Amino acid sequence: MTTTNIAIGCPVAEEFDPLSPAYLADPYAVMAALPLAEAPVFYAPTIGYYVITRYADIAQVFGDPATHSSAVAQAPLVPLVPEAQQILLAGGHKPQPSMVSLDEPDHARLRRPAARAFAVKRVTDLQPTIRRIAGELLDAVRAAEFELIAGLAFPLPASVVFSLMGVPEADHAQLKRWCGYRATLSFGRPAPDDQVEIATSIAAYRGYLRSLVEAKATARADDLTSDLLAIHDEAPDQLTRAEIASILFSLSFAGHETTTGLIGNTVRRLLEAADRWDAVVARPELVAAAIDETLRFDTSVPVWRRITTRPTTLGGIELPAGAKLLLWLAAANRDPSVFPAPERFDLHRPNADQHLAFGKGLHYCLGAHLGKLEARIALEEIIQRFPCLELVEDQVFTFHPNISFRGPQALWVRSRSSYVRS
Repeated sequence: MTTTNIAIGCPVAEEFDPLSPAYLADPYAVMAALPLAEAPVFYAPTIGYYVITRYADIAQVFGDPATHSSAVAQAPLVPLVPEAQQILLAGGHKPQPSMVSLDEPDHARLRRPAARAFAVKRVTDLQPTIRRIAGELLDAVRAAEFELIAGLAFPLPASVVFSLMGVPEADHAQLKRWCGYRATLSFGRPAPDDQVEIATSIAAYRGYLRSLVEAKATARADDLTSDLLAIHDEAPDQLTRAEIASILFSLSFAGHETTTGLIGNTVRRLLEAADRWDAVVARPELVAAAIDETLRFDTSVPVWRRITTRPTTLGGIELPAGAKLLLWLAAANRDPSVFPAPERFDLHRPNADQHLAFGKGLHYCLGAHLGKLEARIALEEIIQRFPCLELVEDQVFTFHPNISFRGPQALWVRSRSSYVRS
């Protein structure tokens, strides 16, 4: 790191790039090479953001939404070409596209009805469905060696959240494809030549959700979209149909992308050391602890973003209004002042659940309980069917090139026994 006059002498990491091949392959190696103890806040010219790494500072940001706006939470990292901008605007993709990008009071107004989707009873009632889907997906495995992301981690959470929304099963695959474009648009670095295709897909995605809302308006069912329309009927000005489509846009992405990563990351980290996997097989009650420790150790949401609305101080650095903040949650989750020996994966860590993987405060993830439930059931079903599992040797893990969502795109595993279902 060098120092400069940016934000009153804030350190500058010229080479830090969360979309570089080295970072995408192993952000924790990049993290270990940075002097974060001496410089917990630094400026990254490659993206134009101040990187906040310390647990206490990120908790401060989450705890003061008036000073740290959510407006940039899903803003594109790179400037979009005019044609792509026009396509997005014409398709209803506004600069503040969903409730995670809103501040109070608009955020609370949309969050309250959206929270109905994740009420404890509704989520609890989903358990048999989640277990059935997970079981069916795993029962379809016919070989001793198989790929877990495509086989389970990808389809399970998507099927659950899309069904919750009332999306017909025939459309699930299309929505999943659109979500991949969304990750690239908001959290990646798409080339100018690709931006028009991406924008066209996002506009179609938005249009599909508006059409879903209109269809449900005349054909109600037991799903979230119908629940939101019932709220609209009571007070049309308090929750418009366009805002219902915006809520669905937010939930349709966040409701499964993070869980796919969580399942993949958890299985990978458990299988990295045979004693970890064997411990969880011997004591399935450790599955919940394994999930929390994975959320801390290798979170599926390593980064989130904010922008300051007024001057503030973080990590001893005086930041101006309008400073864009990259909240490096993965670094905070390895802060040694909060998590002793943070580089060790510990199934018995007493405070693993204090991780910041789901955020904190007003914007705490609505789907946290559902995501952890899906991951727990997925792990339980895997353990029951494949207790002698191991990673296929010499595989190279790849990750979608974006800053905010991380999990292996493919995870090959095999049974250590000769058992193969007939």
